[in-house]
Amino acid sequence: MSSGAHTKLKSPMEMVETLQSRVTSGARGYRIATVRYLMRPPLSLRPKYVAFLLDLGHQSHHIQEILGRASERSTNEAISNLLRQHYREERNRMQLVMSDLRRLGYSDALPERQMTTGDAALRAYGTTLSYEKPTAMLGMLLVFLGVAAEISPTVVRLLGVGSVPRESMRWLLLRQEEDPIAVKTLLEQVAQLSLTPQEQSEIIEAAEVSGELLALGASSRMAL
Repeated sequence: MSSGAHTKLKSPMEMVETLQSRVTSGARGYRIATVRYLMRPPLSLRPKYVAFLLDLGHQSHHIQEILGRASERSTNEAISNLLRQHYREERNRMQLVMSDLRRLGYSDALPERQMTTGDAALRAYGTTLSYEKPTAMLGMLLVFLGVAAEISPTVVRLLGVGSVPRESMRWLLLRQEEDPIAVKTLLEQVAQLSLTPQEQSEIIEAAEVSGELLALGASSRMAL
């Protein structure tokens, strides 16, 4: 989608509805790809869950990096504060990922990983947004939160059947509880910002592209 596709200023309600549609679409694609990955043979879920957590760890590290940079580069104080708030929250979530990994026998250090085409594209896209369009980072952030809210209940249920200890699911359990509310809150906050039509368009486009790239990354991992 090109940024020029949205030239008229959207009302707060229109902005919420449009962004919610993009978040829902991206989250659904990621959930389907993740469930397929977890359920493919062999059916032993523990090593797949470890790989899932390692991916989350690398993803969280990148999210912190781009949120921090975007918050510094934004010239809009309200947007900068929102991005900084979520940077701090993501840093705390990263600690839960590492805690879950330790409970499964991993050390504090994240090992190197083989990035998929989708992973590399998402990383490059997020880096570009953080430098050139920090306001659009809000669209990417919404999709990350929406994806976590969407997949957490499903993955918790699958892991329970697979006898993965619940004490190693702290990240999932927190996201299952908090992220549906976090998405709703951020949608409302974004809709109330004083944005130009161009900025609205860039946020919407970032949400759409981020959802597509996240789903691509999850699907690509199935081939590894």
